[in-house]
Amino acid sequence: MGAPSSPSPAPPPPPLADTYPPPDQPSPRLLWLRCAVQHYEWGRHGDASLVARLAAANDPAFQIDPALPYAELWMGTHPTAPSVVLPAGEPLHDWLARNKDALGSAVKGGDLPFLFKVLSVAKPLSIQAHPDKRLAEELHGLRPDTYKDANHKPEMAIAITHFRALFGFVGIEELKDVIRTVPEVGGLIGHEDAGKLITVKENHGDNDAKSILQSVFAKLMMASKETVSEAVNKLKDRLNDESKIRTLTEKEEVILSLERQYPEDVGVLAALLFNYVKLSPGEAIYIGANEPHAYLSGECIECMATSDNVVRAGLTPKYRDVKTLRDMLTYKQVFPEILRGVPVPAMEPYVQRYTPPTDEFEVDRCLLPPGEVVVMPPALSPSIFLVMTGEGEIQVDSILDGENAKEGDVFFVPANTEVKLSASGHASMQLYRAGVNSASLKACNTVVTGKKIPAANYVG
Repeated sequence: MGAPSSPSPAPPPPPLADTYPPPDQPSPRLLWLRCAVQHYEWGRHGDASLVARLAAANDPAFQIDPALPYAELWMGTHPTAPSVVLPAGEPLHDWLARNKDALGSAVKGGDLPFLFKVLSVAKPLSIQAHPDKRLAEELHGLRPDTYKDANHKPEMAIAITHFRALFGFVGIEELKDVIRTVPEVGGLIGHEDAGKLITVKENHGDNDAKSILQSVFAKLMMASKETVSEAVNKLKDRLNDESKIRTLTEKEEVILSLERQYPEDVGVLAALLFNYVKLSPGEAIYIGANEPHAYLSGECIECMATSDNVVRAGLTPKYRDVKTLRDMLTYKQVFPEILRGVPVPAMEPYVQRYTPPTDEFEVDRCLLPPGEVVVMPPALSPSIFLVMTGEGEIQVDSILDGENAKEGDVFFVPANTEVKLSASGHASMQLYRAGVNSASLKACNTVVTGKKIPAANYVG
């Protein structure tokens, strides 16, 4: 999510190339990573940010500035904020270019297909969507300074704390209720579209409902700045008055909160059209291409295809591409599925897996009590591990001596490597692992047996 509002600290400059291991040296089975922080203005400040605390634990030289926002910790190879391999400081992307076997035979393209993040959200992010591959290629070709790569960006957010978001359009009946009870919205979209919306039936046909919703959303988002400002102020005043005689709904409280942070912004009104999603720790949502969303508050793990493409249209001082967002959205009206992770049989009861409907990634959440051990079988893809809390030991491929691992440590494990984790100390060790979707890789791997596999299952 997001793009920088101020420059991120550059990773440590790599030393001269001749200090790197020669290409014919066997690749190590465990790489320790130093990861970059993004200081987007919506991030939590100082040590109130989990991102800041993890970054400080990851890098002894990292100093937390209480005046700075610490929004995202990036773990991966994206050129905007690449991770580097310790101790030499070589970019992970360059290391992979010299050690292609670390990706495994099923991962094509010579790079990690996923980007792993931690987010600390203090202030709502923009109303946004991420393009599919076709649109990403088109936008990158037309405006490469804004859309910096040609890849799609499906993503999944797993709540670490209580997490709040707007995601997808509300159902038709709730949308009708907005038109009936929020005159500030009805006045902007006009009597004709309001009438069409009120009369459409839930099973009237997807195309009719989609067409009307698209028209309503377009008129709202493209209304003049003056009419939007007037409508937002009227809505704010009305809700503040009504709060003295009745209890406002959660959604209405969200609207007032948005207005305080983004006064006179059209996104305050648009939020009424979106589902309000509340995640408890361990719950997750998957966000596919062309779906509108905005994170509101909380901290989460996020994993996505390797891209930084964002199309914005509200709740932001950044560039707004309203016409592109209007045209790209699916206009589905459904509450998102809440993912809770599925126990992995070989690693029960300590590991839960979150598997989204996309080839590029999956995430494992491991909660290991003190003194317990779990063995993660070799994966067909490379993995990135993050130690969120606690401490213990990590051992790869049954090597006798393990490595100590503690909060903030991030490490890369090549494909086809067994990982043994053991927790020590007085608290549980909590880790997250990102890797390529194992179901997709297993399908891809069956090509070896001579079975025909759909091309879509190949990653890269």
